[in-house]
Amino acid sequence: MSLSLTPFLLAVEFGFLFFIAWRCGRRGALPGGALPVYTYLMWLIAYGVASSVAGARGLYVCEALLRWLPGLWLQLITVAVFVVPVLLSSSVRNGLRRIVDTTPLHWFAYFHAMRIAALGTAAKTVSGEFPLYFEIFVGIPDLLFGFSALWIGSRLRRSAMSERGFMLWNLLGALLIVPSAPILLQLGLPGPLYVFDGVPDARAVFTYPMSIAPMIGVPMFVLMNILLAWRLWERRTGPAPLAAAQPR
Repeated sequence: MSLSLTPFLLAVEFGFLFFIAWRCGRRGALPGGALPVYTYLMWLIAYGVASSVAGARGLYVCEALLRWLPGLWLQLITVAVFVVPVLLSSSVRNGLRRIVDTTPLHWFAYFHAMRIAALGTAAKTVSGEFPLYFEIFVGIPDLLFGFSALWIGSRLRRSAMSERGFMLWNLLGALLIVPSAPILLQLGLPGPLYVFDGVPDARAVFTYPMSIAPMIGVPMFVLMNILLAWRLWERRTGPAPLAAAQPR
């Protein structure tokens, strides 16, 4: 993602989540009302703001933090922020199920087309502002996945793709980032695992506003992949969907 686009893309990601939650609630499909889901989304926004402020203040590239190998675990904070409320609250879990069940699947595919913004990091790699190794192993695959989202969305709109195929595509989208990205990030940060020490190194990824991408923007894409795969798996192996068939 480009440095200039990351705040905008984050806003669009959150906007999409609020829109599909609002749409589901308007249809009366949220169990127990919309409040648990909206509270969850506001919690995520609060974290996004706090993480952005921390990045703007240079927390993610300060020497004190770099000594603790943050590339390997720092993004787990984001995962915990997203996942723990889901695990603790059945209202949030059921709300997310309902949102998936009442939202056309091709919308979720087109959501991932925003990963085409990785063209920005490709341009910065060419201009020497972004680490080449990270672009090759993470940025380019992520970019290609974003382009594939346009094709997948088109197939879903024409009912030319099965839910199983879409589930597998979402799993692929997650596996392009995890676990390779955290490991590669750490290999480009000063410390005992500093392998890719050319300039620029992985500190460019954690420098604001680019820090928005690894700390919340990209994890949100990955967690959306996992959410869709989880719900589609439930629909294949568990009881009937919680909501009526999706509108086209």
